[in-house]
Formats: sequence, structure tokens, C-alpha cells
Amino acid sequence: TPPDYLILGDAAQQGFGHDCFGLGLCMLHLFTGLAPYEEILESVTCPTNLKKKLKRIWEDESSKGYDVIRSLILSDVYEDENGNTEGEPDETVYDTLYRFLVLIGIPKDQFESNKQGKVWRVITSSLRSLDVRSTRNNPHRSLSRKAAAEHVGVDAAQYENDRKIFSLEFGTDPCITRARESLQSMDGGMELLYSLLSFDPQKRASPLAVINSSFMTSLREDPNQSIANESDIVHSFMAYSTR
Repeated sequence: TPPDYLILGDAAQQGFGHDCFGLGLCMLHLFTGLAPYEEILESVTCPTNLKKKLKRIWEDESSKGYDVIRSLILSDVYEDENGNTEGEPDETVYDTLYRFLVLIGIPKDQFESNKQGKVWRVITSSLRSLDVRSTRNNPHRSLSRKAAAEHVGVDAAQYENDRKIFSLEFGTDPCITRARESLQSMDGGMELLYSLLSFDPQKRASPLAVINSSFMTSLREDPNQSIANESDIVHSFMAYSTR
């Protein structure tokens, strides 16, 4: 599930960005050799406080605009003939969102935050980090060390520890490190991956942008050279390349 569906809820719209996000996960899978959520980050779970706050948005019926997610989480929960609640909520989406935040980080540009800001506010209030040590011996800081500490999210420590291991940018996990080094060695590799995994579906690379990216240069065919015979029917996935 792309993060925009979890953040925007019912306001999220289907488009090419949904498929391109899946392409980004496939790309990460290919370069790590393992499924990102199910295998690499299997041990990473949503922090208790963040989950508690998200439950108020996603599961509480008084919270408007998240009916689809609520139905997904509570699909196995029902009342029996005596009015007793049976079944257990499926809490997979809580770990899914958190694992993506660990992989990519919290973006500075929180799209649609003015219209659909509930989940964004929960994320930043729970996971944000402010280096209290940077306030030492710095009279120009607007926040005192005590005030700075109060601005640190309650789950920030767990989030930082998980990021140190599994962040695409600097994580030390062997699979993540290997994928990062391989992609960095290829022109436009990391840029394309980050574009496909953008939080904002409007900023994700389109299929045409993927074909025309510098990452695909080595696969781009020279129009002046051909190994096909004149009688051959050739179907090329680069046929729509604009370069």
C-alpha cells in the first residue's frame, strides 16, 4: 500500500503513482535480494505511542475520512449474536507505514498537510528528533535545552535506532548497504529509486520518466544500429523513449 493511501485516507486517488510506487519496491527488492517489508524490515514494528495515536484516526468511527483503512483493519472484527466483539484487528498497516518512514525518512515537504494533516501531525509529534546537544554553548539558539527536549517525539529514540540500521540513505544493514552502493555506482540509480518511492504521488516518476531516466541509458537502443533482419517484427520497451 503506497503511503499516500495511509496518510490521506479516503481522499487518496488512484493513478499511475500507485503502480510506480510498486515498481520502486520491486527495484529495491531486486537490488537487495529480499522483500523490503516482509524480509528486510521483518523485525521492525510500529512504536507503541505512534500506533496508539494512529488507532484514534484509523479505527475510531468518529474520525472521518478513513473508512477504507478502517474496514481493512477491522475486516475480521464482528459482533456475535450476543453482542460480544469477536476477532482481532489486522494491524499490518501500522507496521507498513512505520517501515516506510524508516526506509525513506520523514519528508520535509508533507504533501496535502493543510487538507489532510491528521496523520502527518501524529508522525511528526511521535518521531521528530531534535539534537539537544546542539544547544550547548550556543547562545543564539531560540530554544533552551529543556525546551528542546520537550520538542522531541516520544518514539524518536526507537525511530533513530531503526533508521541507523535500515535507512536507504545511511543504514548499516548488509542488504541495504549493498543495494545503496550498487545504485550509487549507476548513473541516476538512487535518484530514480527515491523518485519512485516519493511520498507525494504527484512527484513519483512516471513510466515515461523511468524509460527516459539516465539510469536506463545503457539499455537505450542506438537507432543507427540493429541486429534484426528486415523481415523481423521488433517490439521494443524503449519505443517511447524521447532521447
